[in-house]
Amino acid sequence: MPRKLSQDNAAPEAPPSGEAARPSGCESGCRFFIDEACIKKSDLEKAGTVVRFTRNETIYAKGDEARNSYKVVEGAVRLSRIFADGRRQIVNFYLPDETFGIELSEEYTATAEAVGDVVALRCPRICIAQMTEGDPDIRHKRLAMFSRSLAAAERHVAMLGHQSARERVASFFVALELQRRSGDAQTLDLPLSRQDIADYLGLTIETTCRALSELKRQNIIDTPSRRRIIIRDLAGLRAIAEGASGKGI
Repeated sequence: MPRKLSQDNAAPEAPPSGEAARPSGCESGCRFFIDEACIKKSDLEKAGTVVRFTRNETIYAKGDEARNSYKVVEGAVRLSRIFADGRRQIVNFYLPDETFGIELSEEYTATAEAVGDVVALRCPRICIAQMTEGDPDIRHKRLAMFSRSLAAAERHVAMLGHQSARERVASFFVALELQRRSGDAQTLDLPLSRQDIADYLGLTIETTCRALSELKRQNIIDTPSRRRIIIRDLAGLRAIAEGASGKGI
C-alpha cells in the first residue's frame, strides 16, 4: 500500500543550537501520560500536538526512525507487518485513550495505519525520555505501557498457536469487550473490517465469516451490521475463548 505523507506527520524542525527548551511538538501541559478517559474535542488544543489521519493512511512504516509516540483520541489504528509474498499480519490494534509507537529500538518494528479517520496526540521520543527522567510517575506509566504491550503480544502468540478459528474469533470479541465498549454493555462497535479481523486472527476471511456464522447460529452473538456485534451470551463466549466448550471450526 503506498505510503501517504501529510504535513502533520512531517518531522519537527530541530531547535536552535544550544537551546535547552522542550523539543518541538511537546508543549507545556502535554497530557500524553495523563490517566483519563478520551480527551474531549474542546480540550484538544490544551492536550499537546494533535495530528489527524484519513482512512488507510500510513502513520509510520516499519523500519522508519522511531521519532514519535502517539495516543489515540478518536478512531482506531492497526499495527501490521507485510510478508515477502504479500500476506499481511495485523499484530495489534489501538482504540481511543491507548498509546502506540513507544519503541525500545531506534526503528518502528511494524507499520501503523489509520483504520478510519483518526485523531491522535503526538509526542516526540526525546520529550518522553526527558519526562521519564524527571518524573518517577511517568517512568512507571511508561513501564506499564511496555508491560501491556508484552502481555498483548503473548496472548496473540498463544491464540495463533493453539486456538481453533471459532476460539480465535471468540477471544477477539472477549478482548474487545474488556478493552472498549459502547454504553450498551451487550453491544460492541467493531474497530476493524472483516478482512482486518481475519488478518489479526491469522485466518482467511472465509474461515472468519464461517466462525462468525457459527457463533451466531449458537445464539452467542448477533450481527445487526458489519461494524456492530451484540453479545447474547457473554459466559458462553468466554467459555469458547478458553476452549472449554468443545471443538469447533
